[in-house]
Amino acid sequence: MKRLHQKGRGFFLKVLFFSLLSLNAIVFTACNSVDVPDRVKVVLDKAGKNRGELENVISYYSKSPEDSLKLKAAYFLIENMDGQRTLDTTSTESNQIYFDQMNAFWEKTQAKLNILYVSGIVDSLNKAKGITHPVRQVKYVPDYQYVSSKFLINNIDKAFYVWRTMPWSKQVSFKDFCEYILPYRCTDTYYANTRDFFLKHYKAILKVVGNTNNCFDVAKYIISDIDNWLSEDLMIFVRYPYLHPLKFEDLLKGKVGECKDVNSVKIMALRSLGVPAALDQIPNWGNSDSSHYWYKIIDPKHDPVDSLLTNENVRRNTQNIITGSSYDVYPDYKGIPKGIQRIYIRSVSKVYREAFAKQSNSLACLKSFSEEIPSYFRDDRLADVTNLYVDCTDIKIELENSIPNQRFVYLCVFDNVKWNPVAWGTINNGFATVKSVGKNIVYLPVAYYNSHFVPLGAPFLLNLKGQVERFVAGGKTETVRLNTKFPLRSHVGFWESFMIGTRFQLANKADFSDSVTVHTIKEHPYYGKEIKVNTPKKYRYLIYQFKKMPIVFVAELEFYGLNAHGKEVKLTGKLIGNSGMYPYTIDKAIDGDRETYFYSQGDKVFYIAIDLGAGNEKRVTRIRFVPRSDDNAVVMGEMFELFYWDRGWVSLGKKEGDRNGALTFSAVPRNALLLLKDTKRGKENRIFIYKNSQQQFW
Repeated sequence: MKRLHQKGRGFFLKVLFFSLLSLNAIVFTACNSVDVPDRVKVVLDKAGKNRGELENVISYYSKSPEDSLKLKAAYFLIENMDGQRTLDTTSTESNQIYFDQMNAFWEKTQAKLNILYVSGIVDSLNKAKGITHPVRQVKYVPDYQYVSSKFLINNIDKAFYVWRTMPWSKQVSFKDFCEYILPYRCTDTYYANTRDFFLKHYKAILKVVGNTNNCFDVAKYIISDIDNWLSEDLMIFVRYPYLHPLKFEDLLKGKVGECKDVNSVKIMALRSLGVPAALDQIPNWGNSDSSHYWYKIIDPKHDPVDSLLTNENVRRNTQNIITGSSYDVYPDYKGIPKGIQRIYIRSVSKVYREAFAKQSNSLACLKSFSEEIPSYFRDDRLADVTNLYVDCTDIKIELENSIPNQRFVYLCVFDNVKWNPVAWGTINNGFATVKSVGKNIVYLPVAYYNSHFVPLGAPFLLNLKGQVERFVAGGKTETVRLNTKFPLRSHVGFWESFMIGTRFQLANKADFSDSVTVHTIKEHPYYGKEIKVNTPKKYRYLIYQFKKMPIVFVAELEFYGLNAHGKEVKLTGKLIGNSGMYPYTIDKAIDGDRETYFYSQGDKVFYIAIDLGAGNEKRVTRIRFVPRSDDNAVVMGEMFELFYWDRGWVSLGKKEGDRNGALTFSAVPRNALLLLKDTKRGKENRIFIYKNSQQQFW
């Protein structure tokens, strides 16, 4: 009996083996009975154990001639998986506790999250559970080794459903459908239920927007809704870097993200409802740091934007062209010192579109195997769309230096710390040609050699006329007087303005009924002021009063007075009054750090005060106050170092800020590009020239 059992078991295994072999043969035959494109075959060969999942998709859409277009869509997705990678969500599981709690907070309060709420949630969890966060290794996996046939089929079917059903989608060509509606992702993370989530969330959309063929009408409704619950707040991830990167599901759950994250949600929502949308980006602003991302709706017939950015530093609201490109919403204020340059725009050098399909004109596709290129341009999905946004020009410049066998040149902009590449071009007979470049920006031409940037010429301004103005340090020198290491951005001036109308008072009674006002801030407190107080009486309570102010920002408050020996000292005591909104609490107003600040909004307690204590009253002699700012002005007593560019940054020495908040340097080369740094603090250092006895920043 035992022998018969073993024999029967062996027969069963043989049958099972040949059955599986036959099933694989069926799948293989189905894929080979149709003309599978070569580029799809390449991906199938790379897919390894996941090959069967991709072949199942091809087989599924090969059965009926009615699915021929869906089969082409499947080919498009599969062939363009080559080079795509997806966040391995198991490597971010430790963050789940935070996003679950954020979601619970939203469900309970329906309050849009910001850094105040998130800080409370994260800090409370870390404290309660004793959580510490070592550096973790985030993992990514190739798409073709990860995606399932079930997911791809659902994605394709749902994409075709909205394309063929929604009135605004019917005008979209198959080519645009494949690029701007069909893709299951626009960044390196996706969620299997994205389309189902948004189709359910906006199930009443046809009743709301009607039978329109205008994609912008539909997008207005969707984006307006998302803006009610999804927050873009970079500072959250600066404070808690371990919360990033986020998986797409946690974006929907936590409802907070960085610029790119938030726009990926909007794009996938739009695509899920049949609105063609793309992810566009600036690798680095021309006169500031950081990159920028936004969604772009692809509907040229109804696009309301009919003008381009010029990069001219004038008051002009350009938010409808590129979000974040202008500060025109903020007013000017009296009290800002003469000669301080104000910035109203963020200039744009280049704009690229993150496509799903490989871009044959991208540098990553044009370079040879042995040529090394900067990391940003290794993305073979980048499509140059600068001329859709910016009044740009092609340039041809003569290079001063050369490196053998270098075919490509790069134009860099300064990101407040270093030069970052934003554009590339070709080198021919000592000349560099770069196409579609934004004007009114300072560029540095470089080569990329041995993983380093090597300057090939002097930095130059591409002026508003499209002309090149080189900054070459000459033999003549001059004396310069400097007040800041950064221009005044309009939004910084806006922060500072919330001290206008506030008052400093002194009192001896606990209810302040005997208070006297010694100073009212009547004009813009540019980076802070110091006032003298002339009163012979001694006081216990030193008060900063902000009654009727809707918002209050204060970086530093300092009161000085005479001690028992008649010497002027900084007065200290117990802090009382408005506690501030966590984490911008009352202690931040006297912590000696100009970068931290107290923040209050709509509170019924409208003062901060220092209680010197009974019997410790003092005569106040002066008050020093600092508004919330970017802390970029020259400060008395702090050490600054000045540099000029000559194939690299060359130091011109160090100076301390004087009592007027200024620095004086002699023997500074004329026509040189300059850079001023605080030797101990701050990373915002903007390049400038000295012209007409003033700093002119770029």
